[in-house]
Amino acid sequence: MSRSKPEKSSGESEAILRKLFMNAPVGIFRTNTRGEVLDVNPEMARIAGFEQFDQVPRDIRDVSLRLHVDPARRKAFLKELKKIGYVENFECEAFRKDGSRIWLSMNARISRHLSDRDFEIEGFAVEITPRKQSEGLLEEYRLAVEGSEELMAVIDRDYRYRMANGAYLKLHGKSRKEMVGRSVGRVLGEQYFQFIVKPHMDRCFAGENVRYERKGFYPGAGTRQLEVQYHPLSSGGRVEKIVAILRDITDYKKAENELRQSRHQLRQLAAYLQDVREQERTEIARTVHDELGQALTGLKIDLGLHENQLARHFPESVALFETTRSMTELVDYLIQFTRELVSELRPSMLDDLGLAAAIEWYLERYKARTGLAVSYNSSSGLETIDGGIATAMYRIVVESLTNVSRHARATAVMIDLYIAGDMLVLKIHDNGVGITKDRINRTRSFGIVGMRERTLAFGGSIDFEGRPGKGTTVRAKIPVRGRVREL
Repeated sequence: MSRSKPEKSSGESEAILRKLFMNAPVGIFRTNTRGEVLDVNPEMARIAGFEQFDQVPRDIRDVSLRLHVDPARRKAFLKELKKIGYVENFECEAFRKDGSRIWLSMNARISRHLSDRDFEIEGFAVEITPRKQSEGLLEEYRLAVEGSEELMAVIDRDYRYRMANGAYLKLHGKSRKEMVGRSVGRVLGEQYFQFIVKPHMDRCFAGENVRYERKGFYPGAGTRQLEVQYHPLSSGGRVEKIVAILRDITDYKKAENELRQSRHQLRQLAAYLQDVREQERTEIARTVHDELGQALTGLKIDLGLHENQLARHFPESVALFETTRSMTELVDYLIQFTRELVSELRPSMLDDLGLAAAIEWYLERYKARTGLAVSYNSSSGLETIDGGIATAMYRIVVESLTNVSRHARATAVMIDLYIAGDMLVLKIHDNGVGITKDRINRTRSFGIVGMRERTLAFGGSIDFEGRPGKGTTVRAKIPVRGRVREL
């Protein structure tokens, strides 16, 4: 006996529905409050980690399908179903067969009540693990941005705030609602925005990373100095947004200014002490020359007279003659020593004939004392150099050559002194072992520190370059424009 047409139609509908069930791109399931799995489609089996949907155990409490990571979420799921009969977009973290975790979004309803407490459930599930991971990453970034002491904001091409962290809001004395969506000009003031801020933002919208400093009054902090950085955010080859990162450098700038002022004062003190030292040297040299030199000269004259008297009255007293002659030689030595001491303290040539002649005089004595081969080249016009600059350069030559004889183990030294433009340039090169960077930067290298301070006192500079086995080069430069003396 054949089936009636309605029966045939019903069978076809069931087949179609079953086909849809089996081929659906979302996970479909039927279960009950007792935890029994009534049916799942292949996609639901795949989501749960099974190769075949008929491998899914019949009980979701089975160790191979412990659905909910947090049992409280299952209770919440069932409670919501019992309360209103359905749930929408219910998110939960679930276990797969291999123990890994995934996130699911489920929509379900009660399909049939079994008793007052038990019912059957049907619904579908979609895996949302990538989305939840992205949300987690975004939340981490949000927490990092909100917890940062740096001030951060995002501005779009209409110069409107799209985002601002708590520190940025606090500085401007605004709530998030008062700032996000508002124009930068409205928050900072139109004139300030147009003339100070916008030109830098436009550079960033052109694709440039921008960094600058600005000072202004901010409602949440008063007058502050900020370091501002703008970084472009591109989309489709065009900069659509700017990430603004601001750092409060007010205290840093204050400390920097105080340090700069302190260094300036110390440099002035160092220059003053150098001047005082030179004045003391000059005064001591003058005193030694005038007092001790004259006294020794007088003593030598008296010894000469005494020797003549001995020759006249005691021609046979050989011992007295020897003693007197020895005393005369000692006085001659003391006179020569005094002259050298006076020259060391303050060479008269430096004041009388100028820098070039004073250096040449010193080098002659240096070569005789050390035996080093010294070549010296100087340009014309050096005799008019200001006395303070001439003294500084002379002392640098003396200190450099002292270092050569003490440390360089050199056999030759080359010295050039000339004027280039408005700069007086001194170059000293030896063929010794070469000074090391460690020695150049050593805080207790007082000779190097002294040379550097001498040049800085006149707005100049000095460099030290050492090459192992090839010697050391000292280059000193001091501006001399307008600093000349009358001859």
